[in-house]
Amino acid sequence: MVTQKKVSAPSSSAPAQVDMAAVREAVDWVNGRVNASIHFDPEIYRAEADRVFNRAWLVVGHEDMVRKPGDYITNYMGEVGVIVARDRAGEIGVMVNKCAHRGNQVCLFDRGNVKGFTCSYHGWSYGLDGELTGAPMEQHFYRDELDKPAWGLERARVANFHGLIFATFDQSAPSLEEWLGEDTCWWVENYLLATPLGGLESMPGWHRYHSPGNWKLVSENFIGDNYHVFSATHVAWLSLIQHNLEQGSKHPMLTYPASSTETPMWEVSAGGEGISAPMGLGMVTIDDEGGYARDLAEAKGLGPEAVEWVEYRRQKYAELTKDMGGSPYGFMNGGIFPNFGFMGYFSPMVGRHFQTFHPRGPRGHECWQWTMVERDAPQVIKDLAAQRVFQGQHMAGVIAPDDVENFERMVEAAGPERNWARPLHYGLQLGRENEGPDGIPGIVGPNPSEVDQRRFYKFWLEMMERKQA
Repeated sequence: MVTQKKVSAPSSSAPAQVDMAAVREAVDWVNGRVNASIHFDPEIYRAEADRVFNRAWLVVGHEDMVRKPGDYITNYMGEVGVIVARDRAGEIGVMVNKCAHRGNQVCLFDRGNVKGFTCSYHGWSYGLDGELTGAPMEQHFYRDELDKPAWGLERARVANFHGLIFATFDQSAPSLEEWLGEDTCWWVENYLLATPLGGLESMPGWHRYHSPGNWKLVSENFIGDNYHVFSATHVAWLSLIQHNLEQGSKHPMLTYPASSTETPMWEVSAGGEGISAPMGLGMVTIDDEGGYARDLAEAKGLGPEAVEWVEYRRQKYAELTKDMGGSPYGFMNGGIFPNFGFMGYFSPMVGRHFQTFHPRGPRGHECWQWTMVERDAPQVIKDLAAQRVFQGQHMAGVIAPDDVENFERMVEAAGPERNWARPLHYGLQLGRENEGPDGIPGIVGPNPSEVDQRRFYKFWLEMMERKQA
């Protein structure tokens, strides 16, 4: 289910000029070659602000984060600060966090519950829907000439997809369902957001950090890079898990379920054609009897409610996929273009990890991440699932710091412009993208693969080439 609202969007300044012939030459996705210039060239970065982030549907939160009227969170759409708020009628809106009077922020905190927003500079006040409600001494100074409807907060177009909140500044953008595409909608609704199980619940708090690394390099890491998990970056973590599983450890992080299945893993690609944005899912397990047995064994140690939940999940997904070429059990990581990444960790015994990568110049990004758990799961599973996410992918965990070190080294190695010309290699599994089980939504192929990175840059190039609306 998608609910959408069309309202006024921010007026855009003149788009940045960029040499598109050079950009096209830099992205040879067909042959798996991409020049580093698209990551580090300041002119390309400026052009992206309009051609990608002002036009794309961007994830800004989940409805569970603004449960009651007056609840709000702040976030970013590209470099534009926004407020995500639920108004008195229960509608969720997304507004630019910028007063229409002098451009000051009107919301100073990252979350809360309010009756409205008031600018700290001159006191202009706005409702939860962004409408201008008043200005100090309005009748005396403005003499009833202040056109309030024209001077509200600038608002984005909003769509709610089974609880996940998207927004775009482009009034002419396709609907969210068209943007996602049929296959992506199926995966997001049924597996990422666990809609057949009752949906997701957000755990308190955000985790945010600034890090070196162009936003595209970080996004492509989630949307399809499973090669680094086994080849080098996370080998020590995986070895530790395997050792502790063999030793019978009961510590929740040291017995992470991520490496305990021998079931073949697949790469899934969806979208990426026409107006549909690409989505990638990595390390997808299908008909995973070993994973189910693993989860059931752990659930038995947590109590009968946990066992019942694991069995219930198995039954629901078997019903959902009974007419398909196999029954997906879980996935490790994934992403949706341009800057939304997530992790599923294969198992109901680990929560969902959601994050957005906000651009902060060609060589930096800001990562905002939060944790979701299956809403109707017993509390004992929710607690364990959240703990594992906190201890794994968060900045103080055992996974994320390994990635951040690589991003930092990539920025250091980028150096000056002469270092950008040589193409980077994106050819893993080129030509073998669909050599996987049939009858499952999307393109299913061998894992690891770089098919999702190739499709990511194909679509990025198409967005950069589109004429301004």
